[in-house]
Amino acid sequence: MSPERPMKIEIVVDPSRPAPPVSLVARVAPPAAAAPVTDGPARGGKRPQRGRGGGRRKNERPAKTAADLDAEMEDYTSNTATAAAAA
Repeated sequence: MSPERPMKIEIVVDPSRPAPPVSLVARVAPPAAAAPVTDGPARGGKRPQRGRGGGRRKNERPAKTAADLDAEMEDYTSNTATAAAAA
């Protein structure tokens, strides 16, 4: 194994060739000075809605109690035990 040595890297530019194209980020992103100006407060307030549906959907199902959850778990375990025994 050879000892580590620093690597020297040089970029050679041919003056007769045109400069490389601008980076993709510079071509896609608008310049900072051309950022759109929005009316209204900078913080707080309502945000404009996007797309369909608007805000949150209401939870139409009633909240389950611990007893309901226990009953569902018992039903599930008894059904899976029966199915496993049949297989």
